[in-house]
Amino acid sequence: MVNIARKEIKTLIFFTIYSIIGFLAEKAVPSGVCTPGAGFLLFLLSIPTSIVLALVLLVKYYKSENIQYVNSFYIILGIWTILFLLMYLNN
Repeated sequence: MVNIARKEIKTLIFFTIYSIIGFLAEKAVPSGVCTPGAGFLLFLLSIPTSIVLALVLLVKYYKSENIQYVNSFYIILGIWTILFLLMYLNN
């Protein structure tokens, strides 16, 4: 049975919920020609949120030597890598 308290699952759930909220916010307050919508602002906010979360996970790893923190760091890195690859291939 999968332990729901694992760091990796919490990281995936956080980014899934954050993405759903960003998508719904973009539908509720869409972006205009010169005005960013709520979804775009949440996307911009996700960049420093991811950096801070990754740094916190690395500090926790070096304090506890628990491999789950590194796995969560790799999940964050993978999410951003996939996002930028999709953006690159979309052009």
